[in-house]
Amino acid sequence: MNKISSYQLFAVTFIFQVGTTIIFGFGGQAGRDAWIGELVSCCLGLLVIMSYIALMRMNPGLTLVQWFPAQLGLWIGTPVAFLYPLMFLYIVGRIIGDIRDMVSTAILPNTPLIVVTTIFTVIIAFCVYDGIEGVSRLGELFLPMVLIIFSIEVVLLANSGVLHFRNMLPILENGWQPVWKVVYPSGVTQSLGETLVLAMFWSETKQTDKVMKITVLATLLSGMIITCFDVLAILVFGDMFSGFLYPLYTLLSVISIGKFIENIQMLGVLYFLMTALLKSVVLMLAAVKGVQQLTKMKSYRVLVIPACAIALLLGLTMSRNIAEHIYRHHFEIMVPYLWVPLLLILPGLLLVVAWFRQLMK
Repeated sequence: MNKISSYQLFAVTFIFQVGTTIIFGFGGQAGRDAWIGELVSCCLGLLVIMSYIALMRMNPGLTLVQWFPAQLGLWIGTPVAFLYPLMFLYIVGRIIGDIRDMVSTAILPNTPLIVVTTIFTVIIAFCVYDGIEGVSRLGELFLPMVLIIFSIEVVLLANSGVLHFRNMLPILENGWQPVWKVVYPSGVTQSLGETLVLAMFWSETKQTDKVMKITVLATLLSGMIITCFDVLAILVFGDMFSGFLYPLYTLLSVISIGKFIENIQMLGVLYFLMTALLKSVVLMLAAVKGVQQLTKMKSYRVLVIPACAIALLLGLTMSRNIAEHIYRHHFEIMVPYLWVPLLLILPGLLLVVAWFRQLMK
């Protein structure tokens, strides 16, 4: 069995959590208080993640989809566990939809959508075939690149004369209500609650006793980076930040140093493609491995092409436009009906059951 090193787990966790938030921004509904929403979400999300790790310790050597049959029995646990590979597949379809909309509206408006999405899906399939070892190497490669690009962006923005600290004020002008709206349920579940997918691979780490420490550190770093992005966008745009579809992509367009360093939005595209690719590969690998483990198949590789084809079809057909894709499918359907039950309620119930079973023993 391939084993994941501590650094690889840290890199994969960090980039997975940053995910597509790096281009869409976080908590636009809270306006200039979005950064407070991210900090609160990070703290609450840490508690959720620690409950996942507690479940891992109560089920040593088992993956996410094996926890449910182990604690609830085959007849109840197996059907419940099957919900998770299906959710992972659906989220991959959503990310492909994000790529479709981002490329068609901001990067290559005249390129056929089927071409861009198919190429992206083929790359996902290729990486998934390589297994968790390939995903780990991808994380190792992307982590320094993301941090270097982020540092360059901060330096360029600071030297462009576009940061105005008065845009941050007044803090909490409308009270805590707008902040809590972005914290729960979407803030806690988006990226942080989604970290549950990594429970498919925690049992394959070289030092399982360090999973909590590594995951907590990666979560703190991702929370800090996303908070910094929100703060930068607010310093530049103020309350207008909430009106942009791709605020962090737009942020790069204002960089201008001596009319020489300009139009560097491609840095944002690099961010987006790297983090979206890694997140998609992790989710797809978790989906096919989950089905393999639940059905006792010898290999997950026979499932990769059919699963990627389904994800591509979902990405192309799940929404007619970007507004429907983001606002209706994400906030009205996925968050309340998928993420809250599968990322918060079911793991919470399973934790109670596992704790009672240990108490009985």
